[in-house]
Amino acid sequence: MPKSYTPNWFFTALLDNHINQMMARYSCLRALRMDFFYRKDTPDFLQPDHRWLELQLRMLLEQVEQFENMVGFFWVIEWTVDHGFHAHVVFWLDRQRVKKIYPFAERITECWRSITHN
Repeated sequence: MPKSYTPNWFFTALLDNHINQMMARYSCLRALRMDFFYRKDTPDFLQPDHRWLELQLRMLLEQVEQFENMVGFFWVIEWTVDHGFHAHVVFWLDRQRVKKIYPFAERITECWRSITHN
């Protein structure tokens, strides 16, 4: 972690609580981390704030929640010069029932491309 980064104590506490609740509910979890961003050559990249990305993330998560054995998720939105507004998302899968994680990543990617048209 960069020395200039100071963790937000409230966000860290929320995230710790979320993880603890998921671990208490499921005996074995698998985390799938994915990053979602816009290509620089699209109008979405130039959005002046995070609200458009948040709306599209919510659309994505509505679809992903319907996947069998998808048991939860959390996400954060960031802004950088290179990627503009982008999101880091962790999807929780029930590891008792899921052996291969790659098919989930492919399906989620297809949903994202459908929503963002890229």
